[in-house]
Amino acid sequence: MGNKTPNRKKQVLSLYISMVLGVFVGVGGSVINTRILGPQQYGDLKFIQTLFAFVVVFLTLGLFVTGSRLLARDEYKDIENKLIGGIFVLASVVSLIMSTVLLIISIYYDHIFDNNLKEVIKLFIPFLFVFPFKVCLENILQGSNRIYALSVFKIMPQLCYMIVAFSINYYYVKLSLPLALAIQFSVLATVIFLMIIYLKPDFKRYKKNIGLIWTENKTYGLHVYFGSIVGVASAHLGGLVVAYFIDTIHVGYYALAFTITAPLTMIPSTVGTTFFKKFANTDKIPGKVILATLGLSSIVIGVFYFIIDDLIILLYSDEFIRVIPLAYIMAPGCIMHGFGDLFNRFLGAHGRGKDLRNTAFCVGTTNIIGFIVLIDNFGITGAASTKLISGTVYCFVLYIYYYKYRIKMRTL
Repeated sequence: MGNKTPNRKKQVLSLYISMVLGVFVGVGGSVINTRILGPQQYGDLKFIQTLFAFVVVFLTLGLFVTGSRLLARDEYKDIENKLIGGIFVLASVVSLIMSTVLLIISIYYDHIFDNNLKEVIKLFIPFLFVFPFKVCLENILQGSNRIYALSVFKIMPQLCYMIVAFSINYYYVKLSLPLALAIQFSVLATVIFLMIIYLKPDFKRYKKNIGLIWTENKTYGLHVYFGSIVGVASAHLGGLVVAYFIDTIHVGYYALAFTITAPLTMIPSTVGTTFFKKFANTDKIPGKVILATLGLSSIVIGVFYFIIDDLIILLYSDEFIRVIPLAYIMAPGCIMHGFGDLFNRFLGAHGRGKDLRNTAFCVGTTNIIGFIVLIDNFGITGAASTKLISGTVYCFVLYIYYYKYRIKMRTL
Protein backbone atom coordinates (compact mmCIF):
# COMPACT_ATOMS: atom_id res chain seq x y z
CA MET A 1 0.00 0.00 0.00
CA GLY A 2 2.75 2.45 0.94
CA ASN A 3 4.76 1.75 -2.26
CA LYS A 4 2.14 2.99 -4.69
CA THR A 5 2.06 6.66 -5.63
CA PRO A 6 -1.54 7.83 -5.43
CA ASN A 7 -3.12 9.43 -8.48
CA ARG A 8 -3.89 12.89 -7.09
CA LYS A 9 -6.17 13.91 -9.95
CA LYS A 10 -8.29 10.80 -9.51
CA GLN A 11 -8.39 11.32 -5.76
CA VAL A 12 -9.45 14.95 -6.11
CA LEU A 13 -12.09 13.91 -8.64
CA SER A 14 -13.32 11.08 -6.42
CA LEU A 15 -13.62 13.23 -3.32
CA TYR A 16 -15.13 16.13 -5.25
CA ILE A 17 -17.71 13.90 -6.92
CA SER A 18 -18.65 12.44 -3.56
CA MET A 19 -19.02 15.92 -2.14
CA VAL A 20 -21.13 17.04 -5.11
CA LEU A 21 -23.30 13.97 -4.66
CA GLY A 22 -23.32 14.77 -0.97
CA VAL A 23 -24.74 18.19 -1.81
CA PHE A 24 -27.62 16.65 -3.74
CA VAL A 25 -28.18 14.02 -1.08
CA GLY A 26 -27.94 16.60 1.68
CA VAL A 27 -30.41 18.84 -0.13
CA GLY A 28 -32.67 15.83 -0.64
CA GLY A 29 -32.53 15.06 3.06
CA SER A 30 -33.24 18.67 3.98
CA VAL A 31 -36.19 18.72 1.56
CA ILE A 32 -37.63 15.63 3.27
CA ASN A 33 -37.05 17.10 6.72
CA THR A 34 -38.40 20.57 5.97
CA ARG A 35 -41.49 19.44 4.07
CA ILE A 36 -42.47 16.67 6.49
CA LEU A 37 -41.33 18.12 9.80
CA GLY A 38 -42.22 21.74 9.05
CA PRO A 39 -40.38 24.86 10.29
CA GLN A 40 -40.81 24.15 14.02
CA GLN A 41 -39.67 20.52 14.18
CA TYR A 42 -36.97 21.14 11.57
CA GLY A 43 -35.62 23.96 13.73
CA ASP A 44 -35.73 21.67 16.77
CA LEU A 45 -33.82 19.00 14.84
CA LYS A 46 -31.06 21.41 13.80
CA PHE A 47 -30.83 22.82 17.32
CA ILE A 48 -30.27 19.36 18.84
CA GLN A 49 -27.68 18.46 16.20
CA THR A 50 -25.89 21.76 16.87
CA LEU A 51 -25.88 21.15 20.62
CA PHE A 52 -24.33 17.70 20.21
CA ALA A 53 -21.71 18.95 17.75
CA PHE A 54 -20.89 21.87 20.06
CA VAL A 55 -20.16 19.59 23.00
CA VAL A 56 -17.94 17.15 21.11
CA VAL A 57 -15.56 19.95 20.07
CA PHE A 58 -14.59 20.46 23.73
CA LEU A 59 -13.75 16.80 24.33
CA THR A 60 -11.39 15.75 21.52
CA LEU A 61 -8.31 17.54 22.98
CA GLY A 62 -6.81 17.64 19.48
CA LEU A 63 -6.07 13.90 19.62
CA PHE A 64 -7.77 13.02 16.33
CA VAL A 65 -5.99 15.69 14.28
CA THR A 66 -2.71 14.58 15.87
CA GLY A 67 -3.46 10.98 14.88
CA SER A 68 -4.20 12.15 11.35
CA ARG A 69 -0.85 13.92 11.10
CA LEU A 70 1.06 10.89 12.39
CA LEU A 71 -0.68 8.68 9.82
CA ALA A 72 0.31 11.11 7.07
CA ARG A 73 3.99 10.90 7.89
CA ASP A 74 5.96 8.25 6.00
CA GLU A 75 8.04 7.34 9.07
CA TYR A 76 4.98 5.76 10.74
CA LYS A 77 3.58 3.82 7.78
CA ASP A 78 4.77 0.48 9.26
CA ILE A 79 2.60 0.92 12.36
CA GLU A 80 -0.39 2.48 10.61
CA ASN A 81 -2.94 -0.08 11.78
CA LYS A 82 -1.64 0.07 15.34
CA LEU A 83 -1.95 3.86 15.33
CA ILE A 84 -5.51 3.51 14.07
CA GLY A 85 -6.25 1.09 16.90
CA GLY A 86 -4.95 3.58 19.44
CA ILE A 87 -7.05 6.37 17.93
CA PHE A 88 -10.18 4.21 18.20
CA VAL A 89 -9.50 3.56 21.88
CA LEU A 90 -9.25 7.30 22.44
CA ALA A 91 -12.52 7.81 20.53
CA SER A 92 -14.24 5.34 22.85
CA VAL A 93 -13.08 7.28 25.91
CA VAL A 94 -14.25 10.58 24.40
CA SER A 95 -17.65 9.00 23.66
CA LEU A 96 -18.14 7.97 27.29
CA ILE A 97 -17.18 11.42 28.54
CA MET A 98 -19.52 13.08 26.03
CA SER A 99 -22.51 11.04 27.21
CA THR A 100 -21.74 11.99 30.81
CA VAL A 101 -21.46 15.69 29.95
CA LEU A 102 -24.78 15.71 28.05
CA LEU A 103 -26.46 13.95 30.96
CA ILE A 104 -25.29 16.75 33.27
CA ILE A 105 -26.42 19.41 30.78
CA SER A 106 -29.86 17.82 30.57
CA ILE A 107 -30.30 18.28 34.33
CA TYR A 108 -29.91 22.07 34.03
CA TYR A 109 -31.36 22.36 30.51
CA ASP A 110 -34.60 24.14 31.48
CA HIS A 111 -32.62 26.93 33.16
CA ILE A 112 -30.85 27.75 29.88
CA PHE A 113 -33.28 27.20 26.98
CA ASP A 114 -36.99 27.90 26.82
CA ASN A 115 -38.18 24.92 24.76
CA ASN A 116 -39.47 21.39 25.35
CA LEU A 117 -36.55 19.35 23.99
CA LYS A 118 -35.03 18.11 27.25
CA GLU A 119 -36.61 14.63 27.13
CA VAL A 120 -35.68 14.15 23.46
CA ILE A 121 -32.07 15.01 24.22
CA LYS A 122 -31.94 12.59 27.17
CA LEU A 123 -33.42 9.84 25.00
CA PHE A 124 -30.46 9.86 22.61
CA ILE A 125 -27.58 10.28 25.08
CA PRO A 126 -26.64 6.54 24.87
CA PHE A 127 -26.09 6.92 21.11
CA LEU A 128 -23.84 9.97 21.16
CA PHE A 129 -20.75 7.87 20.38
CA VAL A 130 -21.48 8.44 16.68
CA PHE A 131 -20.27 12.05 16.90
CA PRO A 132 -16.71 11.42 18.23
CA PHE A 133 -16.30 8.40 15.96
CA LYS A 134 -17.40 10.38 12.91
CA VAL A 135 -14.75 13.03 13.59
CA CYS A 136 -12.22 10.31 14.38
CA LEU A 137 -12.81 8.43 11.13
CA GLU A 138 -12.65 11.54 8.95
CA ASN A 139 -9.21 12.32 10.38
CA ILE A 140 -7.99 8.73 10.03
CA LEU A 141 -9.08 8.48 6.40
CA GLN A 142 -7.52 11.82 5.54
CA GLY A 143 -4.22 11.10 7.29
CA SER A 144 -3.83 7.59 5.85
CA ASN A 145 -4.70 8.92 2.37
CA ARG A 146 -7.72 6.64 1.99
CA ILE A 147 -9.43 9.28 -0.12
CA TYR A 148 -11.79 6.87 -1.90
CA ALA A 149 -12.99 5.50 1.44
CA LEU A 150 -13.34 9.07 2.74
CA SER A 151 -15.46 9.84 -0.31
CA VAL A 152 -17.80 6.97 0.55
CA PHE A 153 -17.87 7.86 4.24
CA LYS A 154 -18.90 11.44 3.51
CA ILE A 155 -21.92 10.50 1.40
CA MET A 156 -23.25 7.18 2.72
CA PRO A 157 -24.86 8.36 6.00
CA GLN A 158 -26.79 11.11 4.22
CA LEU A 159 -27.80 8.87 1.33
CA CYS A 160 -29.00 6.08 3.61
CA TYR A 161 -30.88 8.54 5.83
CA MET A 162 -32.70 10.01 2.85
CA ILE A 163 -33.76 6.57 1.58
CA VAL A 164 -34.81 5.22 4.97
CA ALA A 165 -36.59 8.39 6.13
CA PHE A 166 -38.54 8.71 2.88
CA SER A 167 -39.48 5.03 2.87
CA ILE A 168 -40.68 5.01 6.48
CA ASN A 169 -42.66 8.22 6.01
CA TYR A 170 -44.25 6.99 2.76
CA TYR A 171 -45.03 3.39 3.68
CA TYR A 172 -45.31 3.25 7.48
CA VAL A 173 -45.60 6.29 9.74
CA LYS A 174 -45.22 10.05 9.43
CA LEU A 175 -41.72 11.27 10.21
CA SER A 176 -41.38 13.04 13.56
CA LEU A 177 -38.46 14.68 15.38
CA PRO A 178 -37.58 11.62 17.53
CA LEU A 179 -37.94 9.28 14.55
CA ALA A 180 -35.76 11.47 12.35
CA LEU A 181 -33.04 11.49 15.02
CA ALA A 182 -33.35 7.73 15.51
CA ILE A 183 -32.85 7.12 11.80
CA GLN A 184 -29.85 9.45 11.64
CA PHE A 185 -28.14 7.84 14.64
CA SER A 186 -28.83 4.30 13.43
CA VAL A 187 -27.58 4.92 9.90
CA LEU A 188 -24.43 6.72 11.04
CA ALA A 189 -23.66 4.01 13.62
CA THR A 190 -23.96 1.32 10.93
CA VAL A 191 -21.66 3.13 8.51
CA ILE A 192 -19.12 3.75 11.28
CA PHE A 193 -19.15 0.07 12.25
CA LEU A 194 -18.55 -1.01 8.63
CA MET A 195 -15.74 1.52 8.22
CA ILE A 196 -14.01 0.24 11.37
CA ILE A 197 -14.12 -3.29 9.93
CA TYR A 198 -12.66 -1.99 6.67
CA LEU A 199 -9.75 -0.26 8.43
CA LYS A 200 -8.77 -3.40 10.39
CA PRO A 201 -7.35 -1.61 13.43
CA ASP A 202 -4.65 -3.38 15.42
CA PHE A 203 -5.11 -2.96 19.18
CA LYS A 204 -1.84 -4.62 20.14
CA ARG A 205 0.28 -2.34 22.32
CA TYR A 206 -2.44 0.28 22.13
CA LYS A 207 -1.09 1.94 25.28
CA LYS A 208 2.25 2.55 23.57
CA ASN A 209 0.57 4.07 20.51
CA ILE A 210 -1.73 6.20 22.66
CA GLY A 211 1.43 7.43 24.38
CA LEU A 212 2.93 8.33 20.99
CA ILE A 213 -0.23 10.22 20.02
CA TRP A 214 -0.34 11.98 23.39
CA THR A 215 3.31 13.07 23.17
CA GLU A 216 2.86 14.46 19.66
CA ASN A 217 -0.38 16.05 20.77
CA LYS A 218 1.46 18.29 23.24
CA THR A 219 3.36 20.04 20.44
CA TYR A 220 0.67 20.00 17.74
CA GLY A 221 -2.82 18.75 18.52
CA LEU A 222 -3.34 20.72 21.72
CA HIS A 223 -2.62 23.96 19.91
CA VAL A 224 -5.21 23.05 17.28
CA TYR A 225 -7.59 22.00 20.05
CA PHE A 226 -7.39 25.26 21.97
CA GLY A 227 -7.97 27.07 18.74
CA SER A 228 -10.88 24.79 17.92
CA ILE A 229 -12.58 25.56 21.21
CA VAL A 230 -12.74 29.19 20.19
CA GLY A 231 -13.00 28.69 16.43
CA VAL A 232 -15.04 25.57 15.71
CA ALA A 233 -17.10 25.64 18.90
CA SER A 234 -17.94 29.29 18.34
CA ALA A 235 -19.17 28.43 14.84
CA HIS A 236 -21.69 26.03 16.39
CA LEU A 237 -22.54 28.74 18.89
CA GLY A 238 -24.56 30.55 16.22
CA GLY A 239 -27.47 28.12 16.33
CA LEU A 240 -27.50 28.09 20.12
CA VAL A 241 -27.49 31.89 20.36
CA VAL A 242 -30.29 32.14 17.79
CA ALA A 243 -32.32 29.74 19.94
CA TYR A 244 -31.55 31.79 23.05
CA PHE A 245 -32.35 35.24 21.61
CA ILE A 246 -35.11 34.24 19.16
CA ASP A 247 -36.42 30.64 18.87
CA THR A 248 -35.66 27.25 17.31
CA ILE A 249 -37.70 28.04 14.18
CA HIS A 250 -35.09 30.64 13.27
CA VAL A 251 -32.38 28.09 14.08
CA GLY A 252 -33.93 26.08 11.25
CA TYR A 253 -33.78 29.05 8.84
CA TYR A 254 -30.17 29.74 9.74
CA ALA A 255 -29.18 26.06 9.53
CA LEU A 256 -30.90 25.62 6.17
CA ALA A 257 -29.08 28.67 4.76
CA PHE A 258 -25.83 27.13 5.97
CA THR A 259 -26.75 23.74 4.44
CA ILE A 260 -27.33 25.41 1.08
CA THR A 261 -24.20 27.59 1.10
CA ALA A 262 -21.71 25.24 2.79
CA PRO A 263 -21.07 23.25 -0.44
CA LEU A 264 -19.41 26.38 -1.85
CA THR A 265 -16.41 25.48 0.29
CA MET A 266 -16.08 22.14 -1.52
CA ILE A 267 -13.62 22.84 -4.32
CA PRO A 268 -10.75 24.40 -2.30
CA SER A 269 -11.44 22.23 0.73
CA THR A 270 -11.42 19.05 -1.38
CA VAL A 271 -8.09 19.98 -2.93
CA GLY A 272 -6.61 20.61 0.52
CA THR A 273 -7.85 17.29 1.90
CA THR A 274 -6.61 15.30 -1.10
CA PHE A 275 -3.16 16.88 -1.08
CA PHE A 276 -2.79 16.66 2.73
CA LYS A 277 -0.32 13.76 2.64
CA LYS A 278 1.66 15.36 -0.18
CA PHE A 279 1.73 18.69 1.63
CA ALA A 280 3.52 16.97 4.52
CA ASN A 281 6.48 16.34 2.19
CA THR A 282 6.64 19.57 0.16
CA ASP A 283 7.31 23.21 1.02
CA LYS A 284 4.57 25.02 -0.94
CA ILE A 285 1.18 24.74 -2.58
CA PRO A 286 1.69 24.60 -6.38
CA GLY A 287 0.63 27.87 -8.02
CA LYS A 288 -1.39 26.10 -10.70
CA VAL A 289 -3.40 24.35 -7.99
CA ILE A 290 -4.33 27.69 -6.41
CA LEU A 291 -5.21 29.30 -9.75
CA ALA A 292 -7.34 26.37 -10.93
CA THR A 293 -9.14 26.28 -7.60
CA LEU A 294 -9.80 30.03 -7.73
CA GLY A 295 -11.22 29.80 -11.27
CA LEU A 296 -13.54 26.91 -10.51
CA SER A 297 -14.76 28.52 -7.28
CA SER A 298 -15.60 31.75 -9.13
CA ILE A 299 -17.73 29.84 -11.63
CA VAL A 300 -19.53 27.94 -8.86
CA ILE A 301 -20.53 31.04 -6.88
CA GLY A 302 -21.74 32.74 -10.07
CA VAL A 303 -24.03 29.80 -10.81
CA PHE A 304 -25.16 29.80 -7.18
CA TYR A 305 -26.40 33.40 -7.29
CA PHE A 306 -28.13 32.76 -10.60
CA ILE A 307 -30.28 29.84 -9.39
CA ILE A 308 -30.63 30.14 -5.61
CA ASP A 309 -33.92 32.12 -5.44
CA ASP A 310 -35.96 29.76 -7.57
CA LEU A 311 -34.22 26.71 -6.14
CA ILE A 312 -35.14 27.45 -2.52
CA ILE A 313 -38.79 28.11 -3.33
CA LEU A 314 -38.95 25.00 -5.53
CA LEU A 315 -37.36 22.65 -3.01
CA TYR A 316 -38.51 23.99 0.35
CA SER A 317 -41.76 25.87 -0.40
CA ASP A 318 -42.72 29.44 0.51
CA GLU A 319 -42.53 28.58 4.22
CA PHE A 320 -38.73 28.88 3.97
CA ILE A 321 -38.53 31.98 1.76
CA ARG A 322 -36.74 33.81 4.58
CA VAL A 323 -33.71 31.62 3.88
CA ILE A 324 -32.99 33.37 0.53
CA PRO A 325 -31.49 36.65 1.86
CA LEU A 326 -29.50 34.68 4.44
CA ALA A 327 -27.98 32.52 1.68
CA TYR A 328 -26.99 35.62 -0.30
CA ILE A 329 -25.07 36.97 2.69
CA MET A 330 -23.41 33.69 3.69
CA ALA A 331 -22.28 32.50 0.23
CA PRO A 332 -19.10 34.64 -0.13
CA GLY A 333 -18.09 33.72 3.40
CA CYS A 334 -18.29 30.03 2.53
CA ILE A 335 -16.10 30.50 -0.54
CA MET A 336 -13.52 32.30 1.58
CA HIS A 337 -13.71 29.60 4.23
CA GLY A 338 -13.01 26.96 1.58
CA PHE A 339 -9.81 28.72 0.55
CA GLY A 340 -8.89 29.00 4.19
CA ASP A 341 -9.21 25.21 4.42
CA LEU A 342 -6.69 24.84 1.60
CA PHE A 343 -4.06 26.78 3.55
CA ASN A 344 -5.17 25.07 6.76
CA ARG A 345 -4.41 21.61 5.35
CA PHE A 346 -0.94 22.72 4.22
CA LEU A 347 -0.04 24.27 7.57
CA GLY A 348 -1.50 21.30 9.43
CA ALA A 349 0.54 18.85 7.36
CA HIS A 350 3.66 20.74 8.45
CA GLY A 351 2.72 20.68 12.11
CA ARG A 352 2.03 24.41 12.34
CA GLY A 353 -0.33 23.86 15.24
CA LYS A 354 0.29 27.29 16.78
CA ASP A 355 -0.60 28.99 13.51
CA LEU A 356 -3.86 27.05 13.33
CA ARG A 357 -4.55 27.80 17.00
CA ASN A 358 -4.00 31.53 16.54
CA THR A 359 -6.18 31.56 13.44
CA ALA A 360 -8.94 29.80 15.33
CA PHE A 361 -8.65 32.39 18.11
CA CYS A 362 -9.15 35.17 15.57
CA VAL A 363 -12.12 33.44 13.96
CA GLY A 364 -13.59 32.43 17.31
CA THR A 365 -13.39 35.96 18.65
CA THR A 366 -15.10 37.18 15.49
CA ASN A 367 -17.84 34.57 15.88
CA ILE A 368 -18.46 35.20 19.56
CA ILE A 369 -18.69 38.99 19.18
CA GLY A 370 -20.69 38.72 15.97
CA PHE A 371 -23.21 36.16 17.19
CA ILE A 372 -23.87 37.92 20.46
CA VAL A 373 -23.85 41.55 19.27
CA LEU A 374 -25.26 41.17 15.75
CA ILE A 375 -27.95 38.60 16.57
CA ASP A 376 -29.09 40.65 19.55
CA ASN A 377 -29.38 43.78 17.35
CA PHE A 378 -30.20 42.46 13.88
CA GLY A 379 -31.74 39.06 14.52
CA ILE A 380 -31.17 36.23 12.07
CA THR A 381 -29.51 38.59 9.56
CA GLY A 382 -26.83 39.24 12.16
CA ALA A 383 -26.09 35.50 12.32
CA ALA A 384 -25.65 35.31 8.54
CA SER A 385 -23.44 38.41 8.51
CA THR A 386 -21.23 36.86 11.18
CA LYS A 387 -20.63 33.83 8.94
CA LEU A 388 -19.57 36.14 6.11
CA ILE A 389 -17.16 38.08 8.30
CA SER A 390 -15.66 35.02 10.02
CA GLY A 391 -15.09 33.18 6.72
CA THR A 392 -13.17 36.18 5.38
CA VAL A 393 -11.10 36.49 8.55
CA TYR A 394 -10.33 32.73 8.46
CA CYS A 395 -8.97 32.84 4.91
CA PHE A 396 -7.01 36.07 5.36
CA VAL A 397 -5.24 35.03 8.58
CA LEU A 398 -4.33 31.56 7.24
CA TYR A 399 -2.92 33.07 4.04
CA ILE A 400 -0.71 35.38 6.13
CA TYR A 401 0.64 32.40 8.07
CA TYR A 402 1.19 30.46 4.84
CA TYR A 403 3.04 33.44 3.34
CA LYS A 404 5.26 33.75 6.44
CA TYR A 405 6.04 30.02 6.30
CA ARG A 406 7.07 30.29 2.65
CA ILE A 407 9.41 33.19 3.47
CA LYS A 408 10.92 31.19 6.33
CA MET A 409 11.55 28.17 4.06
CA ARG A 410 13.28 30.34 1.46
CA THR A 411 15.76 31.62 4.04
CA LEU A 412 16.78 28.12 5.24
